[in-house]
Amino acid sequence: MKMQMTNEQLEKLAEILAEKIIINMTNYFEKTQSAFEPMSPEQFFHHQVDGFGNVKHSSRKDLLALQLNQLEEQRSKLLSEEKYELLIELQEIYDKIKKEYDNL
Repeated sequence: MKMQMTNEQLEKLAEILAEKIIINMTNYFEKTQSAFEPMSPEQFFHHQVDGFGNVKHSSRKDLLALQLNQLEEQRSKLLSEEKYELLIELQEIYDKIKKEYDNL
């Protein structure tokens, strides 16, 4: 048995779908709104891309130097927290990056 919807039922269904879409889109944009807020000055300074989308560090060596500095900071943090297993892994990563840096 085949049932057909009346014009009123089709309009009601269209209204329900439109309302559901609007609610979902509103929730989505509310959740992602923070991603569109401007960066703080500190975030902007430490970000590798400037406000126009240009890469701040022009060479691979500069990027590796930045990574080495960040690993050094992390290393001192791990030492103070006495997390020696993580420190060993961090040292391995540091050595690999340092080797690549020295080759450039």
